[in-house]
Amino acid sequence: MTAMTDDSKQGLLRREYLKRAGAAGAAGAAGLAGCMGGGGGSEVDSLILGIWGGSWQETMIEAVCNDYEGDTGITLEYVVGDNTDRFNRLIAQRSDPPVDVSQQDGAGLVRGENEDLWLELDEEIVPRIAEVPSQFKSDYWTLQIFAASALLYNTETMDSPPESWDAYLNPEYQGRVGLFTQDPTHDLLAFALHQTDGEDPTAMDQAFEMYEEVVAEMDPVYITSSDEYGNRWQNGELDVARYWSARAASWGEEGPVGFAIPSAGAFTTNFGNAIPKNIPEEKVEAAGDFINYTLQQDGAQVIAEQMYYTNPVPGIEYPEGVQDKLIQEADLENLRVPPFDFIAENRSDWQQRVQEIIDEYS
Repeated sequence: MTAMTDDSKQGLLRREYLKRAGAAGAAGAAGLAGCMGGGGGSEVDSLILGIWGGSWQETMIEAVCNDYEGDTGITLEYVVGDNTDRFNRLIAQRSDPPVDVSQQDGAGLVRGENEDLWLELDEEIVPRIAEVPSQFKSDYWTLQIFAASALLYNTETMDSPPESWDAYLNPEYQGRVGLFTQDPTHDLLAFALHQTDGEDPTAMDQAFEMYEEVVAEMDPVYITSSDEYGNRWQNGELDVARYWSARAASWGEEGPVGFAIPSAGAFTTNFGNAIPKNIPEEKVEAAGDFINYTLQQDGAQVIAEQMYYTNPVPGIEYPEGVQDKLIQEADLENLRVPPFDFIAENRSDWQQRVQEIIDEYS
């Protein structure tokens, strides 16, 4: 494991981002030229992409895939599924990978690195990786988008954004706080930050104390999918929750929801790309070119417009009316990249422990 470890000093992400932004201004033209590299001149006819389905796949096709196919002449094929299913297939077929590029969340990317699944990346394979801040990449993968695992709040029932995760325990909001039970990881990380005043995101015993208090006292709404979350916000059924800032920005177009970064801090939510080891050697260049396309301004703008995620390459200009719905430079002071190794090792145990707490009070 190389670059993507958690750092306890808030502001490190912002400093790295600004440093890269300055360098990107000088190197942008050269980096963009590299985006149009070798795929079109290769003998590769098709590339297989492991991807999430639904609106993400549709947006990726518009933002990145159509341009890649048009510029290179390479046809993209898709293996669609969630992180876990696609990751397990990569493990089972590591000697003959089912995809040439794999899209994973941050924890999946790190887990794949630990499992020795990914090909090592460098600027020759992915030229624009040089512009990605170190917290958003390793020697084996790079992120494509990020947002904040933010505190969501009801803009109709609250006069101002809440400043602390303890809004989850405000009696005024009883019966109207959301817990994301499909994957409780980021709820727990947020509670750990709150319980330790931003000092120790791995303090899971303290996080579970707060989680149990919320379950026992607040009659929470248990959310099992992103679509359900959006519907409840758009119907005005929630006052407080924790979810992705990008989704809140989208739901806020039709419902009373905003997002805030609490004083104790919050984590980023991250999604990116890696190339499995053992893909055909002749496909490596084309796979690297595809990842390079995901770091271009044109694609980043489309994704920001449609889904409100930020690209990790600093200096990208976003359309008017979109920028203020993305993570702001000032937000980076209180944002951290998640401790991916820690998450990968413990996620399944947390899921079981959360379910036991819910069952106890049901």
